[in-house]
Amino acid sequence: MIETAALAPGELAFAIAAVFLAGVVRGFTGFALSALIMATLVLLMPPVELIPVCALLELASSLVLMRDGFAAADKRMVLILQTGGLIGVPAGLYLTNTVDPDISRQLALLLIVTLALMQLARIRLPVSGAPLPTFLTGITSGFATGLASIGGMVIALYALARNLSPRVMRGSLILQIFIGGTLGLIWQSLYGMLTPTAFSRAGLLLFPMLAGVFLGRTLFTPAYESYYRPFSLLLLIGLGLAGLARTLL
Repeated sequence: MIETAALAPGELAFAIAAVFLAGVVRGFTGFALSALIMATLVLLMPPVELIPVCALLELASSLVLMRDGFAAADKRMVLILQTGGLIGVPAGLYLTNTVDPDISRQLALLLIVTLALMQLARIRLPVSGAPLPTFLTGITSGFATGLASIGGMVIALYALARNLSPRVMRGSLILQIFIGGTLGLIWQSLYGMLTPTAFSRAGLLLFPMLAGVFLGRTLFTPAYESYYRPFSLLLLIGLGLAGLARTLL
């Protein structure tokens, strides 16, 4: 499996550490797994190779967290968001598969930093729980998923604008990412992105990610949610800016 993953020993060690940290954040916030993985590992591989790895790991983490999140999720909202995602995901994947890998890296990192800054500033988008704005949010989230596997951050901004409680927001994100990840894998398969290398990389990173998720789930306490999110977002912003600087310079 290590040979087919096409990673040097040092690269694999770095990837394991990054994925473990991303799993911890995912466990106690319900999102940001793919964003953190993308912000760190995009320097090792282009988004077109990293997106299927993120999708496979997201599905595994969602299965672990589903029991905690399903009951609290706003299922009507998730259904409408997923309907929009049917349009957004293939559009984002098309762009990822057609642009230059370096440009794709920069777009992914820029999107991560922008969304993290918007959440950190608690910018409230002019949206409501009505079907149309929810559907349009789903398209945007799907596009971000196809481009950089970070559609969950768009949903987090939407949930913030609607003043959803941390419990409902976390549960909705878990359900959204699980359903969206499953549908996304179908599109990725059509684009030929689900290669043996992608499965090998996901297999090697699965247990470090799950260890992080279990640790993060143990740490999750709604009373301290106000501290978790700023820390995670600042980490994303720092990693994203560092990655952008490295790719540009």
